[in-house]
Amino acid sequence: GEVTVENHKGRGAILSVELPAILGSEFNFVGEEITGLSRSIADGAFLMQDRATAKKHILIVEDEPTVAELIAEVMTDEGHRVDTLLDSRAALGRMEENNYSLVICDLKMPYVDGPNLYRSLVRTANPMQHKFLFVTGDTMGTRTIEFLKSSGLPYLAKPFLVEELKDAVHKALAAIQGIEVLTSGTRQSRAVGKNQ
Repeated sequence: GEVTVENHKGRGAILSVELPAILGSEFNFVGEEITGLSRSIADGAFLMQDRATAKKHILIVEDEPTVAELIAEVMTDEGHRVDTLLDSRAALGRMEENNYSLVICDLKMPYVDGPNLYRSLVRTANPMQHKFLFVTGDTMGTRTIEFLKSSGLPYLAKPFLVEELKDAVHKALAAIQGIEVLTSGTRQSRAVGKNQ
């Protein structure tokens, strides 16, 4: 959002707060009250920022040791717990054993590349499929562009600055948190509906 202040000498000030809108269809108003799902969304929106910056468990899947080491070092410095895999073949098993907050994954790797790793999770309906941040040096390739558009997942182009990595991770975690808040709100709303 954005906050602006206009000072009117001798007459006070105008403080304006602009917040991103949530689609009206996601709100269910009953009289003056906001019902379950909407309340969950509203409450969750305020918590999202804090939760997105909370320390998380991150999996790095990157076959280039120097890049993997850099990402791991930056994430560790940010206070996150990090697991690193240089061989993508072990990634699926690791994601079945652990519930990571985020997977930072290279797109182009030997054995199992990023898109195939993602598609395997989609096939098995593994919730980790929504927790990806891809890194790639190939942002111009037709297949890469098609995959990134179809998946709708965030990506970071190589080479990247440390601050760009931090920013991309922060935004990815906030987006994941948003999905989790909406999903839990929907589940709560359905449960309330069944009990009435």
